[in-house]
Amino acid sequence: MALWQSDLSVSWRAQWLSLLVHGLLTLLVLLMPWPINYTLVWMLLLLIVVFSCVRSQRRIHACQGTFKLLEDGCVCWKGYKWKMARKPWIIDSGIMLKLTRPGKRGSLHLWLAVDSIDSEEWCDLRRLLLQQQAKSH
Repeated sequence: MALWQSDLSVSWRAQWLSLLVHGLLTLLVLLMPWPINYTLVWMLLLLIVVFSCVRSQRRIHACQGTFKLLEDGCVCWKGYKWKMARKPWIIDSGIMLKLTRPGKRGSLHLWLAVDSIDSEEWCDLRRLLLQQQAKSH
């Protein structure tokens, strides 16, 4: 049974922040005084920043879908049951969860931005996570 459930949408703040950071990096690469024999290095750096921006935007778009908070520090995300590897990092603009799948290697860091969840649902999620933290101590 789910303690809390919501359909996460794309975080516009995360998208804009990513575009801003990558845009500033692009400007830095473009405006630096490069010697003429460093053209290949300059173009390679520019390509790396552009591909990093595309990857960042894809990862932000992948963080949408149905999210369920279950009992005992578990969540259901993308059709899999995940366990919280450590206590969530909760700030006013979002919640960072480190998730692991039982029996699988590796982990996932999931950022739940405040603008990707309805405000009432956001308050309920924060309250439930803080209550779970209090119970575990």
